[in-house]
Amino acid sequence: MSSVEPGHQKRPTIRDVAAAAGVSKSLVSRAFVDPGRVGAESFHRIMSTAEHLGFRPSWSARALNSSDGGFIGIVMSDLYSAALAPIVVGAYRQLRESGHEVLLSTASLSQPGADRTLEEAQVAFIHDLRPSSLLIVGAVRDMRSLGPLAAQVPTVVAGSREVDLPVAAEVFTDDVAGMDDVITHLVGLGHRDIAHIAGIGRVGVARAAAYEKAMARHGLGAHTHVEWGDFEEHAGYRSTREFLASASPPTAITTAGDPAAAGALAAVREAGVDVAVVGYGNAPLAGYGLIQLTTVDPDNQKIGAAAASALLAARPGDDAARQIRIRPRLVVRSSAGRSRP
Repeated sequence: MSSVEPGHQKRPTIRDVAAAAGVSKSLVSRAFVDPGRVGAESFHRIMSTAEHLGFRPSWSARALNSSDGGFIGIVMSDLYSAALAPIVVGAYRQLRESGHEVLLSTASLSQPGADRTLEEAQVAFIHDLRPSSLLIVGAVRDMRSLGPLAAQVPTVVAGSREVDLPVAAEVFTDDVAGMDDVITHLVGLGHRDIAHIAGIGRVGVARAAAYEKAMARHGLGAHTHVEWGDFEEHAGYRSTREFLASASPPTAITTAGDPAAAGALAAVREAGVDVAVVGYGNAPLAGYGLIQLTTVDPDNQKIGAAAASALLAARPGDDAARQIRIRPRLVVRSSAGRSRP
């Protein structure tokens, strides 16, 4: 009596492919792991047979029987981040076009506005599968959780400065160029009293420093005003209300991120005043009809593609991280108008 239940077909194995193709099991394994070492005729026969039988190699089995799982791992720090998704897309496309298998995992499933909780099981899972290299997208809540893996395989971090890991490269937007474009645009519109709502973490600090540098370059160092908040809408709203209640309110406000800029716009419109607002990120909300936010587009897909290229070029033992900055561009919409006398 067959042990296979009616209606359920046994999953084909590597032995089934070898028998049907008339080759050895080791040759089938080599065709999937290292196809360059298999002759063209044999490779074609093996792949055709595998497709006919519906066979796919098992990553877990490959990982157990080899030095690595034969794939590149991507760990996305936050599943809900609209900014990180394009980085993943750019990296994934580049890696797949280069002929590499990719496994995507996420280090956080927390909802927006909530404290991000590290998904320890997800991190452990990708570690156990032993990727050949690792791309970390965004700031993982506890980077140390990826330390053991990053020490073993080439690793690149994209879209974050919260690294503290042995990595081959860090790829991120050029904040100095981005904020300089913002201040240059606002100065061209007649603004001098330009304030900044800063974000937390190294990204927030870097953008605040870039804002101050740009203001100084335009001779407006005495007009700098930084309010420390975070990247979220509530911080932009609260900080802008404080700006507007001051004795000398700014005529323009820049922010570390688009959600904070959306909050700033809400406070400006609630107060019925004419204050220019500029964000950073070019998130989907920036183009909404009711917002029309002038913002900096970091070109996140390009960041992802550049990170993938850096990862493919990395070699085990690389211990000097390269910093690759991607030039952003200013997207002008209606949220930032001319300064009124």
